[in-house]
Amino acid sequence: MTQRERFTFEFSSSQRLKKALFKFGSKQGDSKVKLFLDGNAHQDPHGSFDVLLALDPANILSIDYSVSGDWERLNTWQKNQKDWCFGHIAYDFKNAQENLRSHNSDFIGFPEAHFFVPTRLFLVHNNILTGLYLKDKAQHWTKDLQQITELYQDSRDHDQENKRFGNDFGIELKGRWTQKQYTQKFEQIQKHIQRGDIYETNFCQEFYRDHVTLNPATLFEKLNAFSKAPFSAYYQVKHCYALCASPERYLTKKGRTLISQPIKGTLKRLSDPKRDQAGVVDFVQNPKERRENIMITDLVRNDLSRVAARDTVTVQELCGLRTYAHVHQLVTTVSAQMKEGLDPVQALKMTFPMGSMTGVPKIRALQLMEDFEAHKRGLYSGTIGYFTPEGDFDFNVVIRTLLYNEKDQYLSLSVGGALTSTANAQDEYQECLLKAESLRTVLSRG
Repeated sequence: MTQRERFTFEFSSSQRLKKALFKFGSKQGDSKVKLFLDGNAHQDPHGSFDVLLALDPANILSIDYSVSGDWERLNTWQKNQKDWCFGHIAYDFKNAQENLRSHNSDFIGFPEAHFFVPTRLFLVHNNILTGLYLKDKAQHWTKDLQQITELYQDSRDHDQENKRFGNDFGIELKGRWTQKQYTQKFEQIQKHIQRGDIYETNFCQEFYRDHVTLNPATLFEKLNAFSKAPFSAYYQVKHCYALCASPERYLTKKGRTLISQPIKGTLKRLSDPKRDQAGVVDFVQNPKERRENIMITDLVRNDLSRVAARDTVTVQELCGLRTYAHVHQLVTTVSAQMKEGLDPVQALKMTFPMGSMTGVPKIRALQLMEDFEAHKRGLYSGTIGYFTPEGDFDFNVVIRTLLYNEKDQYLSLSVGGALTSTANAQDEYQECLLKAESLRTVLSRG
């Protein structure tokens, strides 16, 4: 296991510390690969993302499956590091394990898989900042701490910069399809469901804007403050950015325990508490919402059974209600004990892509959506997260996410919904708009 120099410093406010740490990371212009994770202090029995900032790659693995490798290459690399590893697996890395293809256009350009070992790693727990540095970079702690402290103390600087970059926004996204075009595709998919080709699928569409210039860090600050999601991430790989406000965990490993928490079911929160509560009562009992969630729960149970010790796959909570800043969601928690002898990457391989973004049966749903969707999902529907030196990990589902190619000035927001035999096009289209609402609000307000 790689030995790192460990430093700690206590601040008086964890919230101000988190903001200062993010601003510090975003200012590190010489680090073209960086990842900031934020759980926004969400309370869940299985936790949310810790506040982590990973900077300055000491070692990088970047994979384009068609030319440079597959899951085994990722597995070997991760085992050899014996250190913290941060990065992503894009949705289209599914092609590395199944007879699948991705023929749609990719407008963003993230690698299909990309991981790095950071030279400098920062963790926030309560009010304590911990720095974990590779030994040959440990001398940078004093200077880094000074910069973080200055940003922490100067709250006026934070407010002034928000105002300075406020005019970067006022951006309206446009749909790649009209509602009529969406409905036509919806009806064609329904024919496959009626024939029994599939029983449920996640059908995605894109909203986008080209020729747009923006400040990704400032936009993420506004998005994160607005959404307060439990699996948020600010992620840069050269000129590609992911500004992620995900509410969903894909998979976490703690010791031998695996936890997956698929989401199916979305309801907008209302400002009137009585009306909101009445809507929640109907929502949690809604047969359609529960049916969609239970179908995906069965898929996740089946996926986990491929890597689980016998008789250990358990549904700990079915269709549990979670309330976030702007929506209510139905979240199911499935756990398992991992088989002896399996590597961490193998648990990801055998369950990827995550059930909530695919369908039942999984492979046929993946094939059909490739034909009906108009853009390559790329990092959307993939996962961002990290491995610990001990081989544990935590990965989100990349949804509620703005993807930005700074070089091409292209901004993308993809959203999807579950289609079953009882779905109707109008409701599903409106649900897509609801899922995109908070991100589009942040963009349009300026």
